[in-house]
This record gives sequence, C-alpha cells and structure tokens, in this order.
Amino acid sequence: MLTLNPKPAGDDDDGKPRPPSQAEKGFAVLAHLAGLCWFPLMPMQPLALLIPFLTLQFARVHSEFVEQHAVQASNFQLLMGCFYVVAMIISGVTHSAIPLWWVAIGSTLFALWEAAKAINGWRSKYPVTLKLFK
Repeated sequence: MLTLNPKPAGDDDDGKPRPPSQAEKGFAVLAHLAGLCWFPLMPMQPLALLIPFLTLQFARVHSEFVEQHAVQASNFQLLMGCFYVVAMIISGVTHSAIPLWWVAIGSTLFALWEAAKAINGWRSKYPVTLKLFK
C-alpha cells in the first residue's frame, strides 16, 4: 500500500470517535466531488485523480474522518481512471462518445451519493474500488 505522509503517533486520543467538524465534512465532500471532473465536455480529468490524492495527503495527519473519505474517493477515482482509459479506446474504435458518458455519469452518481454521506457525517464505502491506498 502507498503511504507518503504517515500519521503521527497521538497520545491525546481517548478511544471515542469525535463528531466531524464542518471543515472536515467540507474536505471530505471535496474529495468525493472530484468525480464530477470526468465529464468529457470539461478537459479536467486529471483533477479527478489529483484532488482526492492531495486531500488524502494533507488530511491524513489531521482527521480520521477526512482520511477515511479521501482513501475511499482516491481508490474509486483510480478505478474510474482505468474505466476512462478503456472508454477512450472503445470510443476511438466505435467513433462514439457514449462509453465516455457512461463513465462520467456513473462516477458522478456515486460521487454525489458519497458526498451526501460525508455531509451527514457518515462513513464512506464505495461498492467497488481498486484498494491501492489504505
């Protein structure tokens, strides 16, 4: 597994999970909503991979809640990146943009669902991911 920014050892934890703050919820939502960048009309597909990864690296030290959401979002967006490459190949062969739109719509639906969970303070769990980050 890939860990670039390890968590520091904490001595002030009493073992009880604390509710996430509004800022933590906002960063978790940001990590999920990066999935909106897969739309073929906007040339921002690298942001869909970069935003969750950066959120993971900067939030890993500060918040378990944001880390959990960023890990899930990063793993899912990596899977969507693989699907996007396959869809580009299929689109080139068939001369149709429909496979690209399927990836974009699927990524958007799951991203909005998981962002809604983050706003409510719930844990995130995508139905399928690549599990590269832990």
